Amino acid sequence: MKWLQISFEIKNHKVDFVSEVLIGLGSVSINYFDAKNDAIYEPAVGETPLWPNVILTALFPSDVNKDFVKSSIFDICNVDILTSSNLKERDWLDECKKDFHSMQFGQNLWVCPSWDSKTIIPDNAIIIHMDPGLAFGTGSHQTTNLCLEYLETYPPINKVVVDYGCGTGILAIAAAKLGASSVLAIDNDPQAVIACKENSLINKCEVKIKTFHSSYQVEIKQCDLLIANILTNTLIELAPKFAALLKTDGSLILSGILKEQVEKVISCYSEYFLDLEVSHLDEWFRIVARRQ
Repeated sequence: MKWLQISFEIKNHKVDFVSEVLIGLGSVSINYFDAKNDAIYEPAVGETPLWPNVILTALFPSDVNKDFVKSSIFDICNVDILTSSNLKERDWLDECKKDFHSMQFGQNLWVCPSWDSKTIIPDNAIIIHMDPGLAFGTGSHQTTNLCLEYLETYPPINKVVVDYGCGTGILAIAAAKLGASSVLAIDNDPQAVIACKENSLINKCEVKIKTFHSSYQVEIKQCDLLIANILTNTLIELAPKFAALLKTDGSLILSGILKEQVEKVISCYSEYFLDLEVSHLDEWFRIVARRQ
């Protein structure tokens, strides 16, 4: 089957209405993209804000009346078609797989999707089996990359670890496979809790890793290492809690921080931690510290 893809640039307050009209006209899927490079870094939990200017892309069967779609949208919001293109039928799952392949972190840590049979992995490699899903964390994002690099360089052998904001569980699994005695993985997203549990099973780490939703009343014992790859505002809010969770001389890894946020995080955490070290990958920063 062939498809017609049509795009419009509209203001965000018109997105819902225009989307409903396009679905009524026969669109089978709609995607939204940033039109003016207006990044959104820290939406509140449960919110999915859109950019001020949005490129809305709708997919139709190829026999749709393009002129009628064009005139309908123009009549309701005075917007013309931005682009249109014909698409051939493709296996969209296979298309997604092309964008995710095995990745190496440090000397010996690898993250491998289930479908990659071509990449040659060393026999002694430590492998995390991970397919992309709804929860955050596959190693492809710089913030996760920074944490994996640190864990591989300084493996948490025989340490009690907390992964706060675990997402897929990739960092918890890395800690477990790199020698941690136990890992507590916590997240406020139910989908992340499910993903972390499933990935722990796939990686045969379910004995070491215990996963909980942040709303659960779970007694958390002091740990040797705490990892938090989450939003900066949340990192700042949780600084006293993280300080209480870490043993004296325990290590802290913070990630998910942009350059303009680094000093604010350092100022907050300097009250509780010593030896704060800053590293970065592209525009994302990691802070490592020691509990005083």
